[in-house]
Amino acid sequence: TEGRSRLGAAAQKGGDSTKMASNEPLIQNQEEPTWKRSIKQGCKFLGMGLGAIFLVVFILAWILQGIMYYWATSMSGCRASNLQGYQYPGGEASDAGDGVFNIMPRISLLAERTPMWYGEAFDVIPSNEASNVASAPVGTWWQNWGPIFYTYTYEDVANSKTTIFMRRKLLRIGQCHVIQRCDGKGPTVTFTEGSNWLGNRVRNLLRMNQGMIYKIYLDDDLVGVAEETQHGFQSLTFRAEKSGLTMGSSVLKERHFHGDRDLWLVKNEEKDEPLPYYVSSAATLLFAFHTINEDARKVISETKHDKVESPPPHGNYFLAANLTLASKGQVPELVNKAPELVSAPAASTDAESTAKAP
Repeated sequence: TEGRSRLGAAAQKGGDSTKMASNEPLIQNQEEPTWKRSIKQGCKFLGMGLGAIFLVVFILAWILQGIMYYWATSMSGCRASNLQGYQYPGGEASDAGDGVFNIMPRISLLAERTPMWYGEAFDVIPSNEASNVASAPVGTWWQNWGPIFYTYTYEDVANSKTTIFMRRKLLRIGQCHVIQRCDGKGPTVTFTEGSNWLGNRVRNLLRMNQGMIYKIYLDDDLVGVAEETQHGFQSLTFRAEKSGLTMGSSVLKERHFHGDRDLWLVKNEEKDEPLPYYVSSAATLLFAFHTINEDARKVISETKHDKVESPPPHGNYFLAANLTLASKGQVPELVNKAPELVSAPAASTDAESTAKAP
């Protein structure tokens, strides 16, 4: 009996060893070199660190955006409680509504202001059928910076009331801005590319006369389109969706207003159309800032690649230099140097005559 138990124990031990051996691989895995493990761990930690930095920056950017948006709207008085019973001085009546409905004049000029450290702005100046300045400014459009999007607000001159705000809507195809009254009245206006996004890019690429087309919604109703001309004469034409009639238009009237500032003419038609006057002004404002940014990019490009043109060796080169710099908006600097430029040809002529004298 004792012998049998010893044999059984030996057989069981042999079976266990055979089972363990069968589970082990025939060829032992070689350990990964230390430098490879270090690289993998380094890449892993680097990815986690970059992800954490991106998440922190993303959260901080949205916090800063919320602060700037709150400062531009609520802290500036863009609240319904601040505008109860307000009569909106500067607004003109139309077939669609009174001055409270339109907020702005039927015909106005958007005059660019000198940029300040806290933002850029355009003054709204009443105009007439002759496209002249009719009276003092009635309000100002402000562009308020934000790390994610700009916030645009309209402040009237009479009582410094912020009455309109506009901002870009995210997660949309192409450009999309929403325009709203601060008093909470009236429809929400949406100015968007929508399904025109691809066609706009093709037309812009081919430099067609009609560059961009935008849709205009009052709440959820499509009421009109805005046709933008970028090449040649910058302009916007607002047409009714159903009738196709022109509801208004705007055009870049002058590029040297008070020196080197842009001046836009905004005109609304006196027709029974549902579009308030402030909508065409707000849409023109977006185009005006786009034009300024495009000019800035062109100036940077020319500065990097172009050289200063040398004046012609003979003749009065003041006019030639004036024409060249006028196209680049550098006339004020040239005027200050006019005496030197004018006296230079005269001095050279006197030197030549002296040299030729017997």
